[in-house]
Amino acid sequence: MVQLTTRERVDAFWSNTFDLSTADLRLPGVRVRPHTPSRASWRAVYVLSFDDAACVLAPADLVSVLSDALAGRAAGEVLDPSGWRALFDGSTLRTVVATRHHYLDDRGGLAEFAVGRRVNPRDHSALASLRSAIPPLEWEQAGFGLQPAMMFGVFEGEEMVGAATLGAGPDAATDIGVVVRPRIRGKGYGTQVTATAAKQAVLMHGIARFRTPADSEASLALARRLGFTEYGCDLTVHLSR
Repeated sequence: MVQLTTRERVDAFWSNTFDLSTADLRLPGVRVRPHTPSRASWRAVYVLSFDDAACVLAPADLVSVLSDALAGRAAGEVLDPSGWRALFDGSTLRTVVATRHHYLDDRGGLAEFAVGRRVNPRDHSALASLRSAIPPLEWEQAGFGLQPAMMFGVFEGEEMVGAATLGAGPDAATDIGVVVRPRIRGKGYGTQVTATAAKQAVLMHGIARFRTPADSEASLALARRLGFTEYGCDLTVHLSR
């Protein structure tokens, strides 16, 4: 299990991010709140859940409607993408993305898996070649479009076959995003570069976070292989207007 101190640190991160008390984060049931002022213009509904508690953050004009629609629902129900597709029509809803959160606070078991190195300016062409092979949405969701604090690559000769980012999570460079060339997935490159990034995050900050698509068995298996423990999940409903 994740150490208590790490859970407290994760709770504090989410509490600060969404201006909620840690007690509110873990209060059983579903609560709908408006986005914080810094996210007020974000046209999306965000669900953050721990165990049987779910916080739904939404644009201010949708809070009342969603509060009525979700009244009496259990946390697990608001994490079901199909429910949101039924709630919003096709002209309003763009995408629904559900992820599971995994945390690691001990880098002792990573050395046997970690392969790769930090990306430097001389790797520009190799990184551009990798980017051209990755679907744009996948590249963006892995954090490569957000000026990541660090990037790591794993290579076959001169070709970058996989890469990982470290972006802001519970600390400045603790959230891992990973991409691997589609034509060579399943060969362990994702595990290697994820371990490299996680090792650096834990070394610098004592914690690493790895978020995986909720329906990706390969990603979930990777997280377990490296010793991550699942703690919390989220769902984002991207709206067109």
